[in-house]
Amino acid sequence: MSASKDEQLRALLAGRPATSAIVQSVLAVWPEHAAYLLKSFSPRSPSMMAATEAAAAATAKLIAGQEATFAADYRWTCDRLRDEELFFHREGRYRLATFAEANAEVYSDHAYMGHYVNGLLLTQVLWYNHVATFEMFLDEVLGGAREPFDYLEVGPGHGLMVYFAAQSPLCRRLEAWDVSAVSLRETKAALDTLGLTQPVAFTETDILRAGQPSDAFDLVVISEVLEHLETPDRALAFLRGCLRPNGRIFINVPLNSPSPDHIYLFETPDDVRALVEGAGLAVDRLSLFATQAKAIDSALASRISVSAGVIARPA
Repeated sequence: MSASKDEQLRALLAGRPATSAIVQSVLAVWPEHAAYLLKSFSPRSPSMMAATEAAAAATAKLIAGQEATFAADYRWTCDRLRDEELFFHREGRYRLATFAEANAEVYSDHAYMGHYVNGLLLTQVLWYNHVATFEMFLDEVLGGAREPFDYLEVGPGHGLMVYFAAQSPLCRRLEAWDVSAVSLRETKAALDTLGLTQPVAFTETDILRAGQPSDAFDLVVISEVLEHLETPDRALAFLRGCLRPNGRIFINVPLNSPSPDHIYLFETPDDVRALVEGAGLAVDRLSLFATQAKAIDSALASRISVSAGVIARPA
């Protein structure tokens, strides 16, 4: 008799205790999800599994004592995403088109946001494309640093990237910007829970309305933010002005990825490249990672979610 998918997952994740614990917490409330998770974990290389376990260990600290709640919220979030996917494939567009619509329907609904934000945290461990971009951040962005750097992240979310940036011996200074004071407080609380002792400067700012930046950075990160904006070109142009001449920016955006609060649709890698170059940036690397490690050409043709990770510098 062949092993069950749950047993296959346990074998695949042997030696990865934090990842295994998160997977088992999800399967406890959603056993049918084992088939998806097996497809998500099976293609991961040893280095990608190491990145997975690093993300999982940090996530485990953030959800300690609330594992069942976060697992249930992950399932709730996936159900909402499935509804958005049905609309997207039927209509060929995202359901919402403006920030005002997203604010009215999602951001201003605190109960909704609680479930949604909790669920999205677990995707940083469970979804192949999310871990692949995180591995790119660890290995190529932080690992590619050769000189001490000042770090800025816009829309830091749960703070995982800020936390790992702080672990670099070359990290000299950390700043986190967000349009929402509430989000910044939550990021700070998460970083406190993770035990980060290095100071982080938190600034409430709207980069679509901000004036000329008063400071410059060696490394700027904007991950899964641009798809939430009506004018991502203006945001990138502003961040181009935040970079030192030899600085780098890491941009992570999803293609064909319907979500309750996604309003700007990137359809192809060329859309991303045009946006980046139009902001006065030169692309050093553009890497694509499809959900469940599906072939990129097939994923693009079928309009299945693909994460695009970009490393760029001032042109």
